[in-house]
Amino acid sequence: MESKQNKELLEQLEQLNTLLGSWDEKSLEQAERILKDAQVMISVLDSLSLKQLTSSEKEVVDHIVGRYGKLVHVLSAKKGRLAKQYTQLNKPNSTIRTYLQQEQGASLIDVDF
Repeated sequence: MESKQNKELLEQLEQLNTLLGSWDEKSLEQAERILKDAQVMISVLDSLSLKQLTSSEKEVVDHIVGRYGKLVHVLSAKKGRLAKQYTQLNKPNSTIRTYLQQEQGASLIDVDF
């Protein structure tokens, strides 16, 4: 019976590994769906102790941790880029200010690069 439980556990771990590996590394909507599905799968597996895992199960867990780490890293990088773009969009538009000041006769040039 223990062997059947180990086989079911290995299948669940492999499903989680496949799920995390299915992300195309581009779609944020897909990443969100994968993380939600993974959270459900992880909550089922949460009661397990790593000490109880067989070597093949530990190998799959290592792959899961690597893929999850990569997913989080890529999402963090995308978040950083989006925050930078948001900051750029919220900067005052110096070109328009310069143009308006020149129309009023001022010679001050304020340029942000």
